[in-house]
Amino acid sequence: MPTRESVFQALVELSANVTWGSGVTFQNNLDNLALRRRVKLFNEANVQPALYQAEHDEEVAQLTNMRYKRVWKASWIIYQQTGKDKNAVPTIENNLILDAIEAAFVPLPRDPGFPQRLTLGNLVNHCYLDGDIFKDPGDIDDQGMMVVPITLLVP
Repeated sequence: MPTRESVFQALVELSANVTWGSGVTFQNNLDNLALRRRVKLFNEANVQPALYQAEHDEEVAQLTNMRYKRVWKASWIIYQQTGKDKNAVPTIENNLILDAIEAAFVPLPRDPGFPQRLTLGNLVNHCYLDGDIFKDPGDIDDQGMMVVPITLLVP
């Protein structure tokens, strides 16, 4: 059984694979992956776009003589400043980032769950985007924010 720490660390490491536009990554903007696991307010993010991982609810269920069913939840919170170019359309950047996040959740051939499941190196049964994605493009105040929900099915 994997530990919570190993699973959530593997999840935040997945964020290093998110690349969009002309090679923009979250890795370029925050060198220490451990810092991504401490959510900050947008005005505390030194460089944007920035990604932070929030770790949420856990659901545990069991039937007699069966293994536990464990479902863990997390969210990636993304901040981006959108007011640099007054002629730009902030939703375009949101869409590019979300497309890149979806691509990072596609299982790679080296993943034991390939091609159906992303297993984070066989730590979980499946890790996937799940639920409503909150999108604020920052049209009014030039500060964009997205919240991307993630579900992990843990053995």
